[in-house]
Amino acid sequence: MLGGWTERRMRRRRAGIDDLPWNTIDPSRFMADDVALARGMWTNGIFTEYASATAFSQLATALLECGAPVDLTAACADIVVDEMTHVEMVTRVVVELGGPVPYEMDLDRITQLPDAGATPLMRAAELALTTSCIGEALSVPALRQSCSTSNIPLLHAVLDRLVRDEGPHAQLGIQFLAWSSDRLTRGDRARLAEIALEAISVYAPLWQHPAKSAPELGVTNHDEYRTLMTTAVREKIDARLIRHGIVMDRASLAALL
Repeated sequence: MLGGWTERRMRRRRAGIDDLPWNTIDPSRFMADDVALARGMWTNGIFTEYASATAFSQLATALLECGAPVDLTAACADIVVDEMTHVEMVTRVVVELGGPVPYEMDLDRITQLPDAGATPLMRAAELALTTSCIGEALSVPALRQSCSTSNIPLLHAVLDRLVRDEGPHAQLGIQFLAWSSDRLTRGDRARLAEIALEAISVYAPLWQHPAKSAPELGVTNHDEYRTLMTTAVREKIDARLIRHGIVMDRASLAALL
């Protein structure tokens, strides 16, 4: 944190972070392997929250470029503040667990690159689809499950805050699709269906080859996680996209699930 007026502004907009029960986790109470697993998962969480901030920042710009409604664009920009608050909270959890594990990332490559030749509307649609309709839609049930299984006050409080914030994040993309419905052609919808399938395939290894679990420390049981994720794809992604005329190839989707 830089500190000063910028930190005070962030605290005013997202109050309550410092009131969580920090400095209450004793890693020595848990098995060393579970702590190492949790440190890895929460370290990865720092990056995913940071990447989400980048994605919603891009989406906000794309919404401006395609003339989306003012309130929709403002909500999207405000979500970036949510995500940077999440970066702080998850980082502080990692510190409590004993510090981050080695993690390689390239911030120069964190930005998504939608089709440069697409119209502003289609660039916004692609980002809304991959970031909100898919990425956030998968994040919410996973966070909710982790929150329900952890009885550690700090982790439960952090996860609960993440769940409450992420719900609207997953709805924003659907709101965009509702607004843009009469602006998207049949060809646009077919292309978005291909993009959706590609995006889901990126997440598929998470349920096809789930990691070990440490439920108390926020790492969901792998069998429950597999069921949770595949159900989310069917009910929270596929069903909603179909209602907006975006129909993924059925055989290809079934193969991923």
